[in-house]
Amino acid sequence: MKKLYMALAFILTTLLLSGCGDAEGASDKKAENTTKEIPVILNQAEYLLYQNVFYNEYGPQFEGQEVTKRGVLGKIQDAFSNRARYYVWGYLDNTMCCDWQWEIVPRDEKSLPPVGSLVTAKGIFRADESALDGYWITDAAVEAETEYTGVQEEMNMLAMSCTLERVQMLNILYRPEAFEGKPFIAYGRIAAVDTLEDPYYNGSWQIPFTAKAECPAIGTMVILQGTVKSGALTDCLLTVMP
Repeated sequence: MKKLYMALAFILTTLLLSGCGDAEGASDKKAENTTKEIPVILNQAEYLLYQNVFYNEYGPQFEGQEVTKRGVLGKIQDAFSNRARYYVWGYLDNTMCCDWQWEIVPRDEKSLPPVGSLVTAKGIFRADESALDGYWITDAAVEAETEYTGVQEEMNMLAMSCTLERVQMLNILYRPEAFEGKPFIAYGRIAAVDTLEDPYYNGSWQIPFTAKAECPAIGTMVILQGTVKSGALTDCLLTVMP
C-alpha cells in the first residue's frame, strides 16, 4: 500500500509540476476583478507537491520544467540577503495552519499587481542557491485574476501565509535595523499584554508590540497595523479578527 501511495504521489507531482501553456506567451496584465479581501486558496494537491519537493527530495527530477502556479501573491523583505522575495501561496485546507508557497522570480517586477492579489505565475522551475529554500520559478510571467485593493503597507503580512509571516518576523527580530521606521500590517495571537505570537504554532515566534487599544485576552487572534521600531511593533491599531 505504501508503494502504491508513493507511486500515485509521484504521478500527481509530475502532473502538477509539468504545468501547461507557454511561459513565453504569457504576459503580465491587470485583472478585470478587484477585492478588498485577501483571497483564500485551498489546494490539497499543491500542498502534497510542496511537501514532496522540499521534504521528500523530488525537486531534482523536475528541474528545468515549465510550471504554472495559481495562488496569492506575497512579498517578504529578506534583510539577510538584502532582497525582496516574491511568492505564490495558499493553504492545505480551511484550518489555514498548513500552507504551501512557491518562490518566484518575476519577469517584470515593476508590473506586478499588488500583493494579496490572486495570480497565476508561469515560469521555469530551477534549483538555485540564491532561492530561499533551494528552488524557485524563474522568468515568471504573472497574470492577475483578481486584484487586491484592500489595506496595504510597506510590509503587508496579511498577504503572507503563516510560514511567510514567520520568515518576515524573524527578519525583523534578527535584523531590526533594516526595518526601522517601516509601516506594517500583521496578524497573530495575543501571547501576553505586550506580545504577539505565531497565529497557529507555539514557540514559532514572538514579538513585542504597543497598541492604542486595550489588549484582548491571551490567545485572541488580532490584526496589528503600525510601525517597526527597534525590533518591535509600535503605535499599533489593534483589530480583533472575526
